[in-house]
Amino acid sequence: MTHHGGYGAHDMLLIKMYDLLDEDEMRQLMVRMIDSRIKMKEQHVELMQYKIETYRMAREMLEKGIKKK
Repeated sequence: MTHHGGYGAHDMLLIKMYDLLDEDEMRQLMVRMIDSRIKMKEQHVELMQYKIETYRMAREMLEKGIKKK
């Protein structure tokens, strides 16, 4: 992403591809781009769930340590 709010070369590439590809090919490209974005977001959610589990484990360990004293 550029400092001006656009995607720079990525936008130019998509515009050029839009001119060169037929409708079916463009549809396939868009589906792949959307699928890629979905996969990326799912991986992000999985990472956040892992971090939450780690924080919960740390909290439980600290609580157990406090109770022993």
